[in-house]
Amino acid sequence: MLKQTALFNVLEKRKVTVAQYHTLYRLKLKPEMTPAVMSKVRTLVPSIYINLGDCTLSDKGLKLIKEIDALFKPVKKLTNIELLGPNAQENIEAFIETFPGIKLPNNKYARGDTKGITENFMWFFQEYDFEWETVLLATDTYVEEFRKKNWEYMRTAMYFIRKNDKGVESSDLATYCELIDAGGIEEERTIKTNVV
Repeated sequence: MLKQTALFNVLEKRKVTVAQYHTLYRLKLKPEMTPAVMSKVRTLVPSIYINLGDCTLSDKGLKLIKEIDALFKPVKKLTNIELLGPNAQENIEAFIETFPGIKLPNNKYARGDTKGITENFMWFFQEYDFEWETVLLATDTYVEEFRKKNWEYMRTAMYFIRKNDKGVESSDLATYCELIDAGGIEEERTIKTNVV
């Protein structure tokens, strides 16, 4: 999961807007306030996060700041097994085997090398929280979708996991995983099966 997404999820869960969080964070950095600013803070920020008398952070306000700060702290580098799981090699091989062993219409091989795929999965599992079962189902769905289109515009295995566009990294695999977790792809397959 992207860190920004996690931030917005926490704020939504706590029913705090970005502007309110910004105000709370500024209170943490500079607790002394003028009476006019204190009045404004009292009207803007939910009272459970500040001490109304002096507009300092309450225990819940401090806890919220710590929770969000933790999202952006560097995470210790995990080993392959910690990050990818004990059956990583088997799952990576199953992933690669799902892609056709051909050159795509864009003249690139659909499959990638195991080392490059493993590196991309290291990135993927640091950014997103999906199970291998979902990843493999999403991959199968993606490949099947493009098999029907004679592989036209299909991404390579490595690019499907991780795409870098002008410094912004994203993942089509994550999009397919989210659809599966939400039930969107399963429903679509069920509808097609029932109609045919």
